[in-house]
Amino acid sequence: MRLPALALFCTLLPGLAAAQAVVPPPSPFPAPSPAATPSPAPPEPPCDPAKSPDCTTITANKQEKIDAFHYRATGFVDLQFGDIRIQTDQIDVYTTVHPDGTESKRIEASGNVVFLRGDERLAGEKLAMDLDTGRGTFENAIGYMQPGVFVEARRIERISADTYKIEGGHFTSCSQPTPRWSFSASSATMQVDDHISATNVIFRVKAVPAFYIPYFMYPISHDQRSTGFLMPHVGYSSTRGYSVGGGFFWAMSRSFDQTFYADNYSLYGHGFGHELRYMLKSPSRGTFRSYFIKRIDGGWEHDLAWNAVQMLPGQARMTVYVQESSTFNFDQQFQENLDRALTRNRRSSVSLQKTFFGLTAQAVADSTDTYFDTTDTSSFDRRRHLPSLYLSMAPRKLGKKTGLVFGFDSAAERLQKGNEERVDDYKRFDVRPQLSRPFSLSFLQVNPSVQVRETHYDASLGGRNGNKLVGPPLDREYFEGSLDLRGPTFSKVLDTPGNFYSERYKHVIGPEVNWTYRSKVEQFSEIPRFDWTDTVLGTNQISYALVQRFYAKRPGRSGKLEPYEFLNWRVGQTYYVDIADGQNEFDPNYSSAVFDANGNPSHLSPIQSRLRLKPTNAFNTNFDMEYDLNFHAVRSLGLSTNYNGSRFVTQLAWSRGKRLDQFLQGVNRNTMRGSAAVFVLPRRLTLQGSVAYDLLNKEMIQSTARLRYDVQCCGFIVETLQSQFRQDRQYRFSIELANIGSIGSFMGDQPAG
Repeated sequence: MRLPALALFCTLLPGLAAAQAVVPPPSPFPAPSPAATPSPAPPEPPCDPAKSPDCTTITANKQEKIDAFHYRATGFVDLQFGDIRIQTDQIDVYTTVHPDGTESKRIEASGNVVFLRGDERLAGEKLAMDLDTGRGTFENAIGYMQPGVFVEARRIERISADTYKIEGGHFTSCSQPTPRWSFSASSATMQVDDHISATNVIFRVKAVPAFYIPYFMYPISHDQRSTGFLMPHVGYSSTRGYSVGGGFFWAMSRSFDQTFYADNYSLYGHGFGHELRYMLKSPSRGTFRSYFIKRIDGGWEHDLAWNAVQMLPGQARMTVYVQESSTFNFDQQFQENLDRALTRNRRSSVSLQKTFFGLTAQAVADSTDTYFDTTDTSSFDRRRHLPSLYLSMAPRKLGKKTGLVFGFDSAAERLQKGNEERVDDYKRFDVRPQLSRPFSLSFLQVNPSVQVRETHYDASLGGRNGNKLVGPPLDREYFEGSLDLRGPTFSKVLDTPGNFYSERYKHVIGPEVNWTYRSKVEQFSEIPRFDWTDTVLGTNQISYALVQRFYAKRPGRSGKLEPYEFLNWRVGQTYYVDIADGQNEFDPNYSSAVFDANGNPSHLSPIQSRLRLKPTNAFNTNFDMEYDLNFHAVRSLGLSTNYNGSRFVTQLAWSRGKRLDQFLQGVNRNTMRGSAAVFVLPRRLTLQGSVAYDLLNKEMIQSTARLRYDVQCCGFIVETLQSQFRQDRQYRFSIELANIGSIGSFMGDQPAG
């Protein structure tokens, strides 16, 4: 007959030798009624180990006292203390009395020992543990350690609640009987929910040894930001040769991290990269990426990409921006981002901004150098603010009853402009107050405004060709008045019961008219040209457009039907009353200037059409066109489409231009660029690609393809890039293991994964 299980509850295991109570069998005869006696007090409920760290409970089929300091429990033993639970076939409890009278207890468990703590599960042949300190040793153990690491070891020593030392261990994050990957180590230290640092490491694919490294740090943090080495990548480039690269990620804190990179290119040299990132309370955040290459011939190249925003005491806002490389040729060789590869600029800036009493003050220092030679940086065009001070006030109402709106901009700037032969240094002071009085009716919006502008230059253009900054100081003054009309608008509602998209549509149509008069700018040819501020001409022009908007009743975020604008079409043009100074040449609203058949500026700008289609939040299309009435020709076309779905993401842009310069010479372009990502199997197989194609010359500029395959505990990435303009083909392969990121191209769109 099986004995009933004995449950013994105690604090720090006192009284483990208490005798098991024996329950007598029931009598076949009823017992006499006893005399009335007081009811005994109910027994004190046992303590709860989950609530009290000093509480220990043990349940077993049998227990015995070996001696005064040794107790033994056998048969389905279940021991709980604190957040730890141990289940085993047999457990021995040893009590040690110290000279000061205190006691400590030690256990030895054997035979199918199971150790449980939170998500941790360890099973082994033997376990010895000190119940007071929690330190213990497992023999021939196997199990699961949070978060998501399977371990098998000859010996596991528990140092503390979060630290284990492991000898002869095997580790993996794969749950298959034969894991897809694993690594073994002669010794290792595991910090729970942080990392594993191991020595004499052998990586295995399935059961086949792949490679050996003397030291390895494996991150096992829940937030995937543990310090450790990143998986290396290998690749090939027809211009750089075979490459191999690796990196180390340092999680400094929840808000700061650094990544260190190292690459080797067989035909080019050695690369070293560093990236520092931080993210504090919004909007404070920054990324500082630096990459250096030592060429085989001994020279050095570099690329810097720094961008940071930081809030300072007193609600001041500081921004830093640096984008530069040693040579344009280096950018073409290494930049996989096509826009960056074709950029010929070095840009850097730092600014400090603060708002007070409704005013915004800003100090800016920046530099932009444009280079024209791919290898020589001595030929350049330079623009610099050293520094500039700005004070402005956004338009705001003057009182509640007047309806007047006032704002102003002002600047005090020290400027540098020039090239490798000469750099001019001069000052510019500018102030521009603006006053408007908007009127709004149910069908019409009217906004008249006036402004005056005063600009002082401490030098002007002069010399024999009028292109040197040798002239006397110059003051530019002008007055500008404008009238903006929007409306009247007309609308019509269409009911379409049973329509697949919406059961009610609304069409709204109305004109937009803007008249601008600006007094003539004297001595325009003597004004030094630094930026758009210096290209303002006197004008008298009228811009007019017809705008159509289409709405549909669609379910909103709350599920209720709401008006949703799915189509917007604007067709407009500008008529220049004054054209003697080529006003339309400096109009930023159009992509090209317009001339008549004789090469003179035209009164009419191109007809501009802008169509925006957005049937859903996931899909939108923009179509822009400019049509030249003087030559009856389309000057520019642009089409862009974006779709962001759960299984498919794409971006497509096509632009075609045919404009004339002032000598009636055609300048053409016809390019197409696009990218797409297809989630063939969600969370398993992803295909990505991009293309840039020159339709005019019928040649591929650049194309990329990327295949990513993810399984339960690892991912495989294959990438290729073909670039026509730099005559290069690249192939790259990398592996991602669970909890370990991989390194992509440091100079690509996604340098690290």
